[in-house]
Order: sequence, then structure tokens, then C-alpha cells
Amino acid sequence: MKKTLKDQWENLQLEMPKLRIRDAAKNLNVKEVELLATKIGENVKLLKPLFADFLKETPNLGYVMALTRNESCVHERKGVYQNISVNGQKALAVGDDIDLRIFLKDWKFGFYVEGKKQDGTTESFQFFDKTGEAVHKIYKTETSSKEGWELVKKKFIDDIQDFHCELEERIQKKDSNDPKNIPSFLEEWSVLEDTHDFFSLLRKYDFSREFSLQAAIDKFAFPIPKEDFLEILQKVSHSKEQIMIFVGNPGMIQIHTGLIQRLETMGPWFNVLDPNFNLHLRTDQIHSCWIVNKPTRDGVLSSLEIFDQDGNLILQMFGKRKPGIPQSKTWFGLINQYIKKMEN
Repeated sequence: MKKTLKDQWENLQLEMPKLRIRDAAKNLNVKEVELLATKIGENVKLLKPLFADFLKETPNLGYVMALTRNESCVHERKGVYQNISVNGQKALAVGDDIDLRIFLKDWKFGFYVEGKKQDGTTESFQFFDKTGEAVHKIYKTETSSKEGWELVKKKFIDDIQDFHCELEERIQKKDSNDPKNIPSFLEEWSVLEDTHDFFSLLRKYDFSREFSLQAAIDKFAFPIPKEDFLEILQKVSHSKEQIMIFVGNPGMIQIHTGLIQRLETMGPWFNVLDPNFNLHLRTDQIHSCWIVNKPTRDGVLSSLEIFDQDGNLILQMFGKRKPGIPQSKTWFGLINQYIKKMEN
């Protein structure tokens, strides 16, 4: 008798009880959302696809852990959802701890999930895109609002637990990356007034982000070895410099602003393991690392950007700042050391 996907997953869990669901899905050649769907009616419940309304209720959950990831990096930040705003298919959550840029056009499935761990159970709300990839997850903590969680569950768990898992393939946009447009592209880059305008510039010229950096080598973009990138993180930790770390996927960008303190390497994973912020980065999937300078009305802003072998942005890092305030001299000095190192 042919085993169902549910049977296959349960057997795999018996063989490898510590295997995470994302890795189990890869092992079974399915998407994570398909595995979750096999547990509907047990420890998984389908949510109404009212994602904008759900986001507006997230402050009621209290102190939680927000998780956003891509293929190479996991970003976990504890805090309270605050200042939620929704404008069509875009939304924001802007707080000192949980800081999100949300793109709802990719959101398709939502679940309430109860799980098990060594010291008890977990509760989470989990959201997936139209391809079945995880977009964002919200985990209950010991100090979350029990009343708030019950309120949100009651409001958004669907009365009809009938799930149709119709997934779509993600269409990879092919940028023109036309070399003849490089001079005018660089000219416009040189007069940027806001870092947010850079994305519009890429769209105008139909350049991929990595191609644009290749085009700007030694002018605005400076490739560095992976080892230098990891060394910079160590120096940031030792210097107590506050930074901003952006990690995203097509449906979400999650930002940590503050210190990074406890850094540990475990196999291919480079980890930040602080009380309110965790980062887990697959260093073996880093293909290129860049220091990138962008002129703004507040002066030059410097970022670290890392990409995988397919040109996907894994992570961006800036010195902590707000509009109207120049970047930290400490951050600029630290970054500039590595530009000079590559020039020598």
C-alpha cells in the first residue's frame, strides 16, 4: 500500500526526531505548507485568509517572538507588534523591537500550530506564500497575553477546515542587465538622496541588485571575502556598536536594530544568540559579500550585503540611524578599513 505524505512525515520524525519541518519537506520533496496541511484537524488549524485584518490584531498577542527567514538565514526577534499600518498590499509594523516591512500580495495560507518541545508545547501563527514557502511566523512566549492569543484564535481560525493546497511556481524575473546603461545608472546613483530610492533605480534600469554592484565596483561597491564579513560582525560585537540587520523573503522584511553580543559558530551556521535577538546564517551558502556606499541628503550610508549563488540577497546590515541623522562615525570607520584593505 502506498504511504500517504502524512505517513512518510511521521516515519521521518521517528527516524530523525530533531529534524525541522523545513528540512523534512526538502527530504520528502514537498513544501513545508504541504506537511502542515497533513495535520489539519489535529495540532494544526487553518486561518481565514484575512491577513491585513490579522496584522491589525497582532498587538493583542503581547510579547512574542517574530521569525522571518529565507533559504540561507533565519531572523528571530522578540517584542510586541506596534504601530501597524496597512496600505493596500503593503503593511508596516514599526516598533523598537519588532520592525517589519510586509508585502501581502505574496501571502496565501495561514495556520495556527501547536507543537511539542522538550519542556512543553509551542503555539504559533504561521504564514506561507503562494509557492508554499514560509513568509513569517509568530511564536507565543511565556509572557505573551493569554487572553490576546485566545481572542485572535477565536477571531481568525476558520470555521471551515477544508484546505486546498494549490501551489504556484515562483516566476524568476529576468533582468535585462544591459551593460550600455551602466554609465547613466552610475550617474543617477551618484546623486541619490535617499537609500530607498535605490530600489526604484534598479527597476528603472532593469538591473539585478548583484549586477548593479558589479557595475559599481571600486566606485560605490567593494567586494570583500566572506571571512572579512564575519570578522566585521565580531568587531561590531566587541565595539558595542548598534546596527540594523535586514533579512527578508518576497513577502516580508524583518529588521533588528541594536547590539549583537553573543556570537557562536556551529558547523556551517554563524549565530547571534542574544536574549531578544537570534540570527542563524548558513555561511556555506554565502557566494559574495559587498560593502556598498549610497549617497543621501544625510551623507554617505554604508551597508554590508551578502548574496547566495543565485544572486538572491541573504542579508543587509547598516549602522543604526534614522532619517535626518548621518551614519555613525564608528560604523563608517570600521567599514572603511576593509575598503582600504582591498585597495592595498
